[in-house]
Amino acid sequence: MKFTKLTSSVLAGATLLSILAPTATFAATSTAGSQGPTDDNNGTPLPMTDKTVAGISFGDNTDNGNTGFLRLQMVPHVLDFGNHKILDNSKRDFTADGKNTNLDSNNMKASFDNTDANQTKILNTNDKDLQDVKNTAWATVVDKQVTRQMATPSQYHADTDNHAGLWTLSVKSDDALQRVDNQGNKMGTPVTGAKLAFNNTKSGLTQEVYGLTGEGQDATYTADVAALTTAPSPAKPAGTIGKTISTTLAAGGTDQTVAKAAADEGMGANVYGWLPSDIKLTMPQGFKVENGVYKANLTWTLTSDAAS
Repeated sequence: MKFTKLTSSVLAGATLLSILAPTATFAATSTAGSQGPTDDNNGTPLPMTDKTVAGISFGDNTDNGNTGFLRLQMVPHVLDFGNHKILDNSKRDFTADGKNTNLDSNNMKASFDNTDANQTKILNTNDKDLQDVKNTAWATVVDKQVTRQMATPSQYHADTDNHAGLWTLSVKSDDALQRVDNQGNKMGTPVTGAKLAFNNTKSGLTQEVYGLTGEGQDATYTADVAALTTAPSPAKPAGTIGKTISTTLAAGGTDQTVAKAAADEGMGANVYGWLPSDIKLTMPQGFKVENGVYKANLTWTLTSDAAS
């Protein structure tokens, strides 16, 4: 019992001592000292700051680096026809929303890389002049030729002027559809006879170029047009638009016209788009697929139609 009482007494005493012990004090880095000759913060003055960026994005906002009064600003960078169990020779059509036409049971994943997120990007826009191309995979030609200053025309080719138009947008196949390894290297035999079609082309023309592209080089477009000594002709769309563009996926393909603008056509941002369900890949009859990813490449080209 004495032992118990003694232990209790010691514990109580320890508790009492901890309550009565003086609070420790610590020296702070003074505001004056941190900025003065005493250098009490080892060379870094206070207050000090740093920054955080919070971001979220929607759709494809990739800057391709193109510049100029007339430029190709955007193309569909990925057309994603999905991942599927088999190739049924009676149902060989696939669409860029990752589906096998009329064979839903064959659709495994929305993306060819076996994920649920389809990689065919679509245009999100509230521009009233672009509502027909909203939710489409799109290509954009920016035509700011009216803002080209001609005070010293000798700096330009003799056939250059400051009118919109005289350009053609086209697309062609670079190579055949072919299986690739996990590093993107081609393997196996190229697929002969696969076809790609862009059906039901939609189009829009806007003067809100900067609002569409989000590129600093377009920030002054509206002001530049307003400052012109002679007002340009009212903007009107390119007169020639390919409603269906199709090509066989093969090496050395032929350019297929997407749009063609005559003189004084296409001032601003010209947008051509296709619903992912209207972009169709047709596999050849009798092709024997193997497990893996198959890819092909396209090249989009903007050319000037002015004489040279």
